[in-house]
Amino acid sequence: MDYKEEQNQELEVLESIYPDELRILNDAYPKIKFEVDIKLELDTGDSTSPLTKEHTIIAEFKLPEKYPDEPCMISLEAQEVEFNDNDDDEDGDEDEDEVEYDDHGNRVLKKLENLPDLISFKGYLPELTVQLETQIETDMLLGMQMCFALISSIKERCEQWYSEQLSKLEEQHDLEAQEREKKEQAKFHGTKVTRESYLEWRSKFRKELKLDERDQVRRMKAHHGKLTGKQMFEQGVVGTNDEYMEEDGATVDDVAKELAKTEIAKQ
Repeated sequence: MDYKEEQNQELEVLESIYPDELRILNDAYPKIKFEVDIKLELDTGDSTSPLTKEHTIIAEFKLPEKYPDEPCMISLEAQEVEFNDNDDDEDGDEDEDEVEYDDHGNRVLKKLENLPDLISFKGYLPELTVQLETQIETDMLLGMQMCFALISSIKERCEQWYSEQLSKLEEQHDLEAQEREKKEQAKFHGTKVTRESYLEWRSKFRKELKLDERDQVRRMKAHHGKLTGKQMFEQGVVGTNDEYMEEDGATVDDVAKELAKTEIAKQ
């Protein structure tokens, strides 16, 4: 196989397919090197947030002397460029001034919730490089021009990976929103009151405010400082009738006279 001829032919084909995306870094055999800008067509699905960045994978290919019988060496770089659209910028400025709130009155921060822009390909490139190396073996690409197949694979794999990551972010975002909603609803439900919990709360409440002591003072004032019969019984100060009469300065005769007066009054 004429390796030089094979490599030159493949390079010409790639230039015709990617006239604006391909850049030749070295066209001298056996150190041919070039890079291709692979612009990704990313689908945001049902996401309400727009994609504000253009994602491009820059793939650099180095062809060894015995390529295609030896695999090419691939280096990948992820590039993110924000869309430059004056109309979009003006609309974006207006949107930033607008304050939006969710159903619970919480302020919505658009930039933090723009899920499509949270995804970066930089962390995926090492895994993608391994996948390409495996593809060369499993698809038996050795011995044939493989650069076009690898470029197509890079684009397809990246777009698929992006869709999977966006789905995961949306699922996580929905779960977090549900948790926030549950917490908001819990504020309105409160704690269920039972007879036991009410009595416990009532006891603590009266103790903290010393309501029982204040009630005792009010009752004493209502009876001019004297204990009621129930209070005397509860406090163990109940004595004999003679003791009460002595305390009041009354005698048995006095009591008898009072009773007689009462009987006459009734007649």
